Amino acid sequence: MASLNQKIAVGTLWNFLELFLSKSATTLFTIFLATLLAPKDFGLIAIIAVVFELSGVLVNAGFTQALIRSRTVSDKELSTAFWGNLGIAAVIYLVVFLFSGQIASFFGESILELMVKVLGIGILVNSFRIVQTAILSRQMDFRSQMVAATVGTIISGLVAIVMAYNGFGVWSLVAQMLISQVVATGILWFSTRWIPLWTFDTVAFRYLFDFGKFLVIANVLNVAFKNSYALVIAKLFSPELTGLYYFATKLSNLAAQQLTGALQKSSFPALATLQDDDDQLRKKYRQIIQLTMFVVAPVMLMLMALAEPVFELLFDDRWKGAVTFTQLLCVVGLLYPVHSLNINVLMVKGRSDLNLKLNLIKKGIQISLLVASIPFGVLGIVIGQVIGSIVALLPNSYYTAQLIHYGFRAQLMDVMKPVAAAAIGSLIAYWAVQIGNISLVITILFAGAVNVLVYLMFSWLFRAEGARMIWFKVWGRFKKTME
Repeated sequence: MASLNQKIAVGTLWNFLELFLSKSATTLFTIFLATLLAPKDFGLIAIIAVVFELSGVLVNAGFTQALIRSRTVSDKELSTAFWGNLGIAAVIYLVVFLFSGQIASFFGESILELMVKVLGIGILVNSFRIVQTAILSRQMDFRSQMVAATVGTIISGLVAIVMAYNGFGVWSLVAQMLISQVVATGILWFSTRWIPLWTFDTVAFRYLFDFGKFLVIANVLNVAFKNSYALVIAKLFSPELTGLYYFATKLSNLAAQQLTGALQKSSFPALATLQDDDDQLRKKYRQIIQLTMFVVAPVMLMLMALAEPVFELLFDDRWKGAVTFTQLLCVVGLLYPVHSLNINVLMVKGRSDLNLKLNLIKKGIQISLLVASIPFGVLGIVIGQVIGSIVALLPNSYYTAQLIHYGFRAQLMDVMKPVAAAAIGSLIAYWAVQIGNISLVITILFAGAVNVLVYLMFSWLFRAEGARMIWFKVWGRFKKTME
């Protein structure tokens, strides 16, 4: 068990390094590009992002998770997955290419046709990295994945800034997305040194497909629904409002989804070895949720409290409309770790069928809320998204309770302490901003420092498990060093 803890810890460390380097760079590039580009540019990217996210899910076909959770994998199975992914990608790119004109006509933006055709190349590029990612994940080699993501982010971000500065507009965002994929894929190939065999095993393909088919449908629903808000706003309102919403989503996602993804990505291969030990699996998942919420809760609630002065400091008046969207979406981000880690339990247990069933239930509820909120404008749509995220906690935790006896009430008790401590810290930070009469930079830094100190103090007073785990880990290492 100590070895498993070490694997998760090391994997998490590399994933957090990827988060710190790659995602911090992404945040900085996104902020900088927002000062050079208009909300409409981000709105156009938001419109076509759904096409390529859906394509990515279909190309993957659930093969990555299937390869990771398999106890043994042969070169024949890896090669089958590779050629299968490549074939699917070629078909999907052809379909996207042929329907690019219809996509542009539907949204009334002619530039979308060429954007779709160019960005579609990324569908083919991504198919070359799926098996490589699975190989490195099985080896718990997250360092190489960190390097690939970080280098791809930095190179593509620098190119995008140069292009935006020279007046290329939305094409700078297109180049950023495509170059990042090409660079990261190249590094992953160099890291694995794996070359596919000229073989395709139909038995192996059926095995991979049997696991992946439910996961693909569930992921398609997830992606389609996640992007449905931006698509509805783009169709019924304007690209400018779509850009404001999309930008707010990116800011909240950079904190919540990436922090959660780092833990989820590093823990999945290791926890797959515990898929038959419910007691140990429950214990590990409790620790992961406690640790994740200890980090995510203060980040999301501090962003909510300081969104207005941060936007005033960094952006011009064109982006002011994104402030309220960002604050509301911070609630969605706060709940994201609980949603995501519940789904991860189903994947570890190999129950992609339950994941699909769960998604059908949740999406039915959330689509109803989306339709009902449309008459209330974009703000009403965002509020409906928040309500849907809260309601989805109940069905998301149902199967986790059935499989490893870790239900809604137990999860609620594990997240209440860090959320309460973060809420107190963020309220005090918000109050500090309101009474501050000095420069915005000093006010934000002071409020942020107060937030962190108050959060840590109340986390200790509330005996938040995540804080205690980190403290005893650090204290234990310190004592060992001093001996």
